[in-house]
Parts: sequence; C-alpha cells; structure tokens
Amino acid sequence: MDEYVPVVRTPELGPGEMREVEAHGETLVVVNVGQTYYALTARCPGDGVNLAREGRLEGDLLICPGDGRTYDVRSGECVRPAGAEGLVRYSLRVEDNEVRIGQPIGRGGAGTKAA
Repeated sequence: MDEYVPVVRTPELGPGEMREVEAHGETLVVVNVGQTYYALTARCPGDGVNLAREGRLEGDLLICPGDGRTYDVRSGECVRPAGAEGLVRYSLRVEDNEVRIGQPIGRGGAGTKAA
C-alpha cells in the first residue's frame, strides 16, 4: 500500500514545532526540524506518555518528560538510555504545502536503524 494521508499544512507547523496527528489508524507526532519533517509514533515505549502532547523537542531530540527517554527524530532511535526501544518512523512526503504520511519504515533501537 503506497497511500499517503494528508495530516497538516506546512504553514501550520513552524521550525522547532510538533503536532499530534492521526494516520493509518495510529496516533503520530509530526516534527519540523529546520524545515525537514519527520513522523513517528507518539507513545513513548517506556511509559506510554503521548510525546506529541507532553514531549519536549530540543533540536532533533524528542524528550519524554515521564521517564527521560530521549529519541533522535531523524531515526526514531532511543539515544538515552542507549539501546532502549525506539520509536517507529513513518514515510513522509511534502506536496502542495501538505505533510502527508505513508507507511511505517522502521523502528529505531538497539542495533537497528530506520530506513
């Protein structure tokens, strides 16, 4: 399935901002880091906190306030603590000023790089 679902218009999501969206039956967080957009699962695997609502974005790192896990939004990898389960990253396209979410492309984690 190669369906990309429009979730947010680019003018609504400035650099350094993130937004909770629904796509493909999942709650996701879309992040804008320097005009590059990323889509990841919104729930922290450690404690279940909704990172789109409660997480803190510092550069390209998304930090969970509950357990302190820190994720690299570019890969979904958990960088603190190293080797912990990461976030699932989704394919994404920007067309006609819309961020569109595709299918999952990988989970960041111990020894695993998202595609």
